[in-house]
Amino acid sequence: MPAEHGQPAAKANPLSEALDALPDGLVVIGPDGRIQLCNREAALIAGVDPASIVGRPYAALVASSSLNWTLVTEMLEAGRTGNAMMRGDSVGAVFVTVRRVRSGDGGAVITLRDLAVFDHARRQATGRREQSHVATTPERRLRPDFARQRRISPYLDRIISRGERALLQGARLIITGESGVGKTEIARHLHSFVANATDPFVAVNCAAIPESLFESELFGYEKGAFTGASGEGKKGLIETAEGGTLFLDEVGEIPPPLQAKMLSFLEDGMLLRVGGTKPRRVNLRIISATNRDLLQMAKERKFRLDLYYRLAVVNMPIKPLREVPELVDHLIERFVGAINQRRSLPMKLSDDLMERLRAYSYPGNIRELSNLLQQISVLGEDEDELPRRLARPPQAEAETETDIAKPAQPGTEDRPLRDSVADYERSIIDAAIRKHGSKRKAAAALGVDIGTIVRKTKPQEP
Repeated sequence: MPAEHGQPAAKANPLSEALDALPDGLVVIGPDGRIQLCNREAALIAGVDPASIVGRPYAALVASSSLNWTLVTEMLEAGRTGNAMMRGDSVGAVFVTVRRVRSGDGGAVITLRDLAVFDHARRQATGRREQSHVATTPERRLRPDFARQRRISPYLDRIISRGERALLQGARLIITGESGVGKTEIARHLHSFVANATDPFVAVNCAAIPESLFESELFGYEKGAFTGASGEGKKGLIETAEGGTLFLDEVGEIPPPLQAKMLSFLEDGMLLRVGGTKPRRVNLRIISATNRDLLQMAKERKFRLDLYYRLAVVNMPIKPLREVPELVDHLIERFVGAINQRRSLPMKLSDDLMERLRAYSYPGNIRELSNLLQQISVLGEDEDELPRRLARPPQAEAETETDIAKPAQPGTEDRPLRDSVADYERSIIDAAIRKHGSKRKAAAALGVDIGTIVRKTKPQEP
């Protein structure tokens, strides 16, 4: 802002600028337990806005951060110093140091170091070849904030905790659910929960690999194994994931002829390249995912039942977005924030459009919500430009509050009281659905649960 009335512009604080230039995150807690300082790197690692936590209690940092601060909190409460490891959904492993301030009335200094970024800088300094991708800040913000989602949705917290326990105990797990529910991102989170910063995460889309190349891509091949093979041979995706996690997405698409070889590898961990004669042991974690019913495929002899049981030691069924509506507002906020990073003027959604987004059922789940917001960012909120599936139902404008209370017209003949009451309830429910645009919104308006609405609108059997 330019200076007014001849007053000089306020000078930047050189100490704050110097602390923001540090490669490590720095958080200073005063004797009263309030945050006195949070530099730029600490804000990026913790996923917080410094302006919203400086001057507030330490608990405000814990509540708004994407990291798990349990160990640090225990050290602060006990008055101890030391080191700890924290993990987050967007940054992975974070090395934390807690030091007490001895002068005055005390306080604490917390330093945060993103180990993936540190390893990247160390390799560059020593001239070593780059081995892993370091996510940029925009990429971090685009990734799901599972720490916050788990606070919002007890169901999601329970199901992710199941996966974390499974991997800690070395069990294989399969993530099931409709397309677009975020199975790959959940697999990434589970990998980061148990892995070191440099452990590989190799995602394989089994549906995207041609059947003729599936074996060589997954298991690798020796030199001269087939016409066109590299003269040096090639390491397969399984070997590439050694020491880390192999994520088999769309696992139901593994070609039937290759399922037997995959089963053999899962049973003993021994890998044999195409054209090879000496198997070798490969140690890795395996997470698989599918949107298909593998047990039904097994009945149809399209998927081996014994392979299913090797992969699905622990099952993680992920609900579609329409069944976890409590996450919709958070996801909208997250996606809009990411979109606004690329806009000169930030996008703000009207209350009317927010209601439509909340009422929509999202058959494409989280992926569809992301795409819808991208469309709205480009086309705007004009009624003619909105995607058709967000258009307001034509009946909604004509409905009034009296429509909901209008009873069904009785027939001319006598009917059982139970049938008349059922018809009356159905007329009220139908009017509420037309007015509010969805069964979920109608249930909220009528003060009943969604299960009641679904049950009472189910077609009657003749």
